[in-house]
Amino acid sequence: MKHRHNTARNLKGLFCTLFLGLISAAFMTAAAQVTGTVTDTDGEPLTGATIIVQGTKLAAAADIDGNFSLDAKPGQVMRVTYVGKLPADVKVQSGKTHYNIVLDSDDKMLDEVVVVGYGTMEKKRVTSAITSISADDMMSGLGGATIATALQGKISGLTTTGSASPNASNGYQLRGVASVNAGQGPLVVIDGIPGGDLRAINQEDIQSIDVLKDASAGAIYGTRAAAGVILVTTKKAKEGKTQVNYSCELSIESVRKHLDLLSSQEYIERGLGQDYGYDTDWYKELTRDNPLSQRHVLTISGGTKDLQLYSSLMYSDQQGIVRGDGRTDYSGRINGRYRMWDGVAELSMKAQFRQADRDKRNGSYTFQKAIELNPTIPLWDPSNPSDYNVDGVGMGGNSWNPVADIEYKDYSAKDQWFLGDATLKINLMKGLSVQGTMGLDMRQHQYYLYYNQKHRESVTSSKRGKATHEFSKSLNKSFEAYANYMREFGEHFVDAVAGYSFYENEGTESFEMTNANFTVDGIGPWDMSAGTDLSDGQASMASNKNPRQRLLSFFGRANYSYADKYMATVSYRREGSSKFGKNNRWGNFWSVSGGWRISRENFMEGIDWINDLKLRVGYGVTGNNDFGSGYTVRTYKSNDMYPTNGIWQPGYGSTKNINPDLKWEEKKELNIGLDYSVLNNRIFGKFDWYHRRVDDMLFEVAAPVPPMVYTTVMKNIGSLTNTGWEFEITGVPFQGREFTWTSTARISHNTTKIKNLGDSDSFMLPSAMPASMGYEQKLVNGSKIGQFWLFKYAGLDENGKWLIYDKDNNVVPAKDGSVNNLVDANKHWVGNAIPKAIISWENNFRYRNFDLGINLRSWLDYDVFSEIILYHGLQTNSQENVLKIAYTDNAAINDTRITSDYFLSDASFLKIDAVSLGYTLDTGKWNKYLTRARFYVTARDLYTWTRYKGYNPEVSINGLYPGVEYVRNATNMYPQTTRWTFGLQLTF
Repeated sequence: MKHRHNTARNLKGLFCTLFLGLISAAFMTAAAQVTGTVTDTDGEPLTGATIIVQGTKLAAAADIDGNFSLDAKPGQVMRVTYVGKLPADVKVQSGKTHYNIVLDSDDKMLDEVVVVGYGTMEKKRVTSAITSISADDMMSGLGGATIATALQGKISGLTTTGSASPNASNGYQLRGVASVNAGQGPLVVIDGIPGGDLRAINQEDIQSIDVLKDASAGAIYGTRAAAGVILVTTKKAKEGKTQVNYSCELSIESVRKHLDLLSSQEYIERGLGQDYGYDTDWYKELTRDNPLSQRHVLTISGGTKDLQLYSSLMYSDQQGIVRGDGRTDYSGRINGRYRMWDGVAELSMKAQFRQADRDKRNGSYTFQKAIELNPTIPLWDPSNPSDYNVDGVGMGGNSWNPVADIEYKDYSAKDQWFLGDATLKINLMKGLSVQGTMGLDMRQHQYYLYYNQKHRESVTSSKRGKATHEFSKSLNKSFEAYANYMREFGEHFVDAVAGYSFYENEGTESFEMTNANFTVDGIGPWDMSAGTDLSDGQASMASNKNPRQRLLSFFGRANYSYADKYMATVSYRREGSSKFGKNNRWGNFWSVSGGWRISRENFMEGIDWINDLKLRVGYGVTGNNDFGSGYTVRTYKSNDMYPTNGIWQPGYGSTKNINPDLKWEEKKELNIGLDYSVLNNRIFGKFDWYHRRVDDMLFEVAAPVPPMVYTTVMKNIGSLTNTGWEFEITGVPFQGREFTWTSTARISHNTTKIKNLGDSDSFMLPSAMPASMGYEQKLVNGSKIGQFWLFKYAGLDENGKWLIYDKDNNVVPAKDGSVNNLVDANKHWVGNAIPKAIISWENNFRYRNFDLGINLRSWLDYDVFSEIILYHGLQTNSQENVLKIAYTDNAAINDTRITSDYFLSDASFLKIDAVSLGYTLDTGKWNKYLTRARFYVTARDLYTWTRYKGYNPEVSINGLYPGVEYVRNATNMYPQTTRWTFGLQLTF
């Protein structure tokens, strides 16, 4: 018994010892309060610094003195972060309760690499006007966006054109008009290959976009850089395990704004036309209810030390809000990189194929007809309800059914691109390398159009169907070879590039055939020989081959930096083009720029709130040869009249007068810029001012006939100037332990003036009003691009007739009996279509795993001339239906339309461009295969605040005739929509 008692007593003691040990261990590892102070290298407290205990939800924020406190266990790690500083990881030690934490400055913004022509450069050494944007920044908060819509507001000075149509052609213009007759769009360079097309690549494949804005940055691209350069770099794989990304987007659209037309009842009450007894909203009938679009992208990347591969597949099906408007895209890309001989050489190869199958059965007149058509005419044929009303009730003459025009038409277009390049780079020695790149860009387009036997075109021409088949193709080849030397000697840094470039466009080939009278609708364009118009000699065929174009260039650039304080860059390119005559084929293009990092000077010591301040000055000369080659190389056509021995006879002759003395347009540009970063890099941005002058502009002037065949010939005359400024600012208004707000604002201004038009007094812009109403704009010496040339509205007389100001500003009737004061001498310069300021404001909020993006855009103080109101907003219009404004704001007008500033109005607007809400799951904690999942929803074009009374204030402001809301332009008339996108992104 005694032994048993001793054993029990021993067990009790053991249990007590273990219990006390466990309690002691628990107390020893229990979280205890830890305090600390966070400062910078100068000892200044970092108010708001975030301290997070990794692997937990424990977090704290430093107070105004940099102090903080939280609970943490020994062995745990505190991650300390602050905007503009490098993060620090501090391990909690047993027995230590207070920590003094010093964060070093984060110069990663200055160490970022930007892509420049034929190489890269650290951002801190850039001396030109270059804007860089990563793919993540470009697409941030913009689910469902295309490249064109994603770039809107992201790059100051860049304006885009387009519409909500999936088949819209987007145009780009950088820093205003670059020429009168030559091209306006910037050069696109994809992975070092000039002459690319942004429509040919997927936004998911883009790594970064760098925009060379001024001549000092673009001069190395010579004749093609007059309108700026957009450098696109696609993604490359990295060494490491294979990563798979899948993204899916589903989108729906709805009409955001309808044209305010008279209803059928209002139409009848106004006595505007015959009452056919029906109620048809023609504009609404053209649209679809919430069309569904989808997009799927799969990317796979990974590799070893010596071999990396990146590949992607994309499928997209987009349905427009308008009937007969949609497209399906397919693409595949593969980027490979192979490292040889322990890094001595590297071979990179890229290839992409893309195909777009397009349905585009609506056009400019489709929308106009939907506005003006009698709303009491039926959509369907009352005598045959299964057919659309084509030549039945109310149809005929100028009245035709726009819905039937779409539904009784077949349109199938196929666009194909193949992009491929191969680059071999050899590292000869430390700092010295050579590389050569061969590129291929193949494009092919074809479309089939068929008007079936019920279509208006067939009915009115008594044909049994009409078919058109068109085909075109082009091939661009390029070769770039250059050597690069880069070395750092103490505080001296040198980077030099020298090389050779060759580009050839083999000339676009095209063929078109039209035939009619098919026995069966299903045959259509698939058997063009089946139409009897061919055997009857009434079919038409045409073919064309553009001249071959070649560019040959030698180029070089040298950069020097001393102590990253003083920087200089010079570049030179000598280029020859086959587009010009022998005497003017070669041109010299050069630039020089310098930078001064003021913040590194001794006199800046002690000014702690300025982290970086750099002054940039650049000057350069570039050219422009973006025009057809037929002005210097004779091309021919048939079926025309030509002078032979003084007699005009039909024959085969030249397509236009040629001028063998044509030479480059030349652009000289000065750019002054300032980069800044302040308050511990919490606020940063830049400011640029520029002035450019374009001389020897290509311009058509009168030519004597004979000896010349045509009445005009292209010559180098005229000049224009372009002045503007751009300002960007990014800041972090708030950063806490769980919530961060980042905000970026951009604002730009541009003014373009015509300085000289040579012998020509003025140049009428090709924007004459329909029905021969004259011109609303023109160019003259000293005029600004965007000014309107209109009659000046002075009111209405007692009968509702127009009163205008004559040339002496006297109030006179527009017409008074036999007196017509509507003559050009009485027109005035009024308004301007170029906004005084273009503003964008991006806001990104993050709270834990949630992210919210809100993007706003605004154009301020600019005017738009509304042809829609001019033609459909007066009671006296000859068309059937009108806008309701004819009986409200314009009710007192009892006169025919005139091109006056009455139809010109301020179109300033503020738009909610996009709102995106997302949630990210770090799934790697509980799933070894799926490492990340993100869900998001985006709304685009939510709302627009404006006083503009037309349909859409955001008309094109690019080119020579901006600011006109055209009545026969599908881009202007296309319905404004709000687009909702629901997206999923998975990473494996």
